[in-house]
Amino acid sequence: MMFRAFSALSVSLGFVGGWILGDQYYTEMRRMGRWILRGEGPLWDSAWVMRHIQGVKTPSPSQWIWAISEALRKEQAFQSVHFYYTGKGEGRIYARACVPVARIKLPVRQYYIDTAGKRLPFVRPLDLPIVEALRWDSVAFAYILTFLQEKPLYRKLISRIYQEVDGTWHMHSEFGSETYVLGRTAHLPVGIYQLDVYLQSLQPKLGGHTCKRVILYIPSQIICQ
Repeated sequence: MMFRAFSALSVSLGFVGGWILGDQYYTEMRRMGRWILRGEGPLWDSAWVMRHIQGVKTPSPSQWIWAISEALRKEQAFQSVHFYYTGKGEGRIYARACVPVARIKLPVRQYYIDTAGKRLPFVRPLDLPIVEALRWDSVAFAYILTFLQEKPLYRKLISRIYQEVDGTWHMHSEFGSETYVLGRTAHLPVGIYQLDVYLQSLQPKLGGHTCKRVILYIPSQIICQ
């Protein structure tokens, strides 16, 4: 009985001692900078990431790098996060950021949005089309995203798509002075289709400064004002 009790105590002390030594090892590893956090993608921003991981708390230093990895996985900004150790025992975290296609500006907040309509955090300014909306409108955004994906050339030309207080969508391009009136959300399929018709067929004939407003949401009609 004495031998068994002594053995159990030895194992327990050994476990605690190993835990303490492990914590010392990870503390020293962090102090020496022997963990590396890398990422790629347009949303990757090391300063933004560092601000988010500074608040991560763990009961043990040996759990810290795992907690950092999990914290990044929960962020909507990343497609994937991988954690591993090198043969020298150095920690590595590699994160791949999502790819946004537009910037959504709401009255009190702003986000990015990807090709699937997923809401992404606003990490840093990017040169992307800006969509200003009165509220989060998944239906309208789906129409707009489809247009931006199917017409990559227009994605570079469009500077701003915005919604007036009456719910009507408007668009401006980088070139030309026209305001394109796309109608309300329910009118967007017609408005976007006729926008393509106007830009492809009519604007080259009329010129980019002939119309101040181009009304596009009336079926089979394009009105130049």
